[in-house]
Amino acid sequence: MRYSSDKNPFVTLLLFGALVLMAVLCYQMVSNGGAEQWNILIMAGVSAFMLWMWFGTYYDIDGDELRYRSGPVNGSIDIGTIRKIEVGKTKFVGLKPALGTNGCVIHYNTYDEIYLSPKDKPAFIAALKAINPAIIIEERS
Repeated sequence: MRYSSDKNPFVTLLLFGALVLMAVLCYQMVSNGGAEQWNILIMAGVSAFMLWMWFGTYYDIDGDELRYRSGPVNGSIDIGTIRKIEVGKTKFVGLKPALGTNGCVIHYNTYDEIYLSPKDKPAFIAALKAINPAIIIEERS
């Protein structure tokens, strides 16, 4: 089952604002005749990377495995190793394949944790609990 990432309005504004700014700068460089190919290629690459992050951030539950992807950042977690999920918490350091705030911090293995921001948190957590009923859920407000 695939769960898309929640998208924070500030992140949306920041991302698409940067894309518009780079498009305007490219247009001005080309129209003034002073555009170097490298400048446009770098801006196009950065734009493609940001769009990859925007459209390529999601979470899959496949069998007993939770897979996450956010652009080039991807990995998987054995759902049986998940100990605790803190709901409504934002993590400021560490691995954050997410575009939203107020998501879930998933604690797994002995000391590992990851921040995810599924759009439908209750369904996401219910799917994880169906596979591993021992997961402790902590609600934060």
